[in-house]
Amino acid sequence: MSSGSDRGLVRALVLVVLLMLSQMAVPAMASAQTATLTDSDRDLLNRVRQAGLWEMPSGDMARTRAQTPQVREVGQTLMVDHGRLDVQVRALAAKYGVVLPDQPTADQQSWLAEERNATTSSDFERVFVNRLRAAHGVIFAVIAQVRAGTRNDDMRAFAATANQVVMRHITLLESTGLVDYNALPQPTVSTTASTSAAGALNLGSMTILTSLLVVMLVFAATLLVLWLIRSSSRRRRHRSGEENYAFDGNPEPAPKEPVR
Repeated sequence: MSSGSDRGLVRALVLVVLLMLSQMAVPAMASAQTATLTDSDRDLLNRVRQAGLWEMPSGDMARTRAQTPQVREVGQTLMVDHGRLDVQVRALAAKYGVVLPDQPTADQQSWLAEERNATTSSDFERVFVNRLRAAHGVIFAVIAQVRAGTRNDDMRAFAATANQVVMRHITLLESTGLVDYNALPQPTVSTTASTSAAGALNLGSMTILTSLLVVMLVFAATLLVLWLIRSSSRRRRHRSGEENYAFDGNPEPAPKEPVR
């Protein structure tokens, strides 16, 4: 095989390897960019929309019924922030065809009624702060799960924004000094702490096998390229020695015939 053929084979082999790697990488990148919504993604959109349906009127009531200026300011902040989140939720729902609720749930309506029926400003403030603090604690956990595991770029950005908003609301509600922490639900111990590394990274057996095959392919291709280069170098040195022997001008004399 000539050196030109060797170089052509090496280039062709490198191109094949690069093409295979690019074909395996492109679908993974594309899926992260254009993934449709999962059930957990849709659930988060519904929950945030549902939260706004009762927390916005609840914050509006706090602006007028609360006696403490700090509680009135908290109510104003919650109302404005949830109004902004609601705009984002409806935009994402329209983009991905998610049907959102348009009425508070039965529990949420009962919480609004509890606030409306408070006989004094102090009673209202206590109900307002504790109902809102408990509700934000529930949605906070849901947002964190979606933010950690969603495959959709839009949902990842939305969950990050919602996480910041809910964290700010929890801090503001707690700053009033009215939160009854003993009434909050106890945190649950996660049962996923002992999952394997592959499970934690969402790596299935086929994904692991594909990764191993890619590594083996690259390794084998590298060895083959090195072998071809080394073999080509040896042939060039061999041909160079033959040429030097043919044209050095001092060929060895032919052996003489024995004298008879």
